[in-house]
Amino acid sequence: MSDILIKVQKYLDKVSKSPVQADKKLVEEFGEACKNALLKQFTDDRRSKFEIRMSNAGRPLCQLQMEAKGVKGEGQPYNVKIRNTFGDLIEALALFIMKSAGVNVKNEQKKVTYEFEGNKIEGKQDVEIENKIWDIKSASPYSFDKKFGEEGGFQEVVRDDTFGYASQGFLYSESQNKDFGGWIAINKSTGEWAVCETPKLVEPYKSEAIKKAKDNVKAIKDGIPFKRQYDAIEETFRGKPTGNKVLGLACSFCPYKLPCWGSKLQLLPQQQSKGKNPKWVWYTEVNNPKQEEESA
Repeated sequence: MSDILIKVQKYLDKVSKSPVQADKKLVEEFGEACKNALLKQFTDDRRSKFEIRMSNAGRPLCQLQMEAKGVKGEGQPYNVKIRNTFGDLIEALALFIMKSAGVNVKNEQKKVTYEFEGNKIEGKQDVEIENKIWDIKSASPYSFDKKFGEEGGFQEVVRDDTFGYASQGFLYSESQNKDFGGWIAINKSTGEWAVCETPKLVEPYKSEAIKKAKDNVKAIKDGIPFKRQYDAIEETFRGKPTGNKVLGLACSFCPYKLPCWGSKLQLLPQQQSKGKNPKWVWYTEVNNPKQEEESA
């Protein structure tokens, strides 16, 4: 078990059994971080000019191209704003807890720059612990279990990295010639913690993640023509193919899916489900539509 996790669990176990005196300075830092999180999420301070930063450098190129061209996306459901705010607040809470637990935390939210071939990518790292750079992530129960937790691991995070987590982390660390420790993840639903560490043989993953970010920067700079990077996938229901096609994970979360896919894209209730409240699915082809039940 990670030393970080051991210290955090011991501290939280101690606090749960008997109240402790919180460090006033840490409490004030936490309050300031919460204020900044609200200002970030609910104040219109968007940059007037698109730029690739460490937080988005590893995302799909087609998504970056849409954003760079100023294409208007469909926006996100109202709950996404709440979810993003939770993420910022959980990060602030994680820092408070780690510092209170005696974890050697420093250089949180430090501005860093990665330079290559006359280009630069800027960002703000989350935290440095014991000379390694770590990224803090709040995670849904599914993501926590399947990616960051015991059922997942480093390879699962980078295997289908549509959010660019690997590029983000390695850019933070490479900009300072330090090692990337991995991700400190908190389950947004249960409050559980997981420390997802990078493996000892990390070079192939690091090189690929950095290359992806560099290629994206060059492609945007050179004005490479737009090309969608993902195809629709075959839908399955209860383990069997339905004959319909749906968006994959990357496209489903993309704010530009409507202008990208056009009129062929439909948001419909899952076509084979007979439940009263079926989940809604983004379809690109409906070859086997839902059959209306005959009334008795």
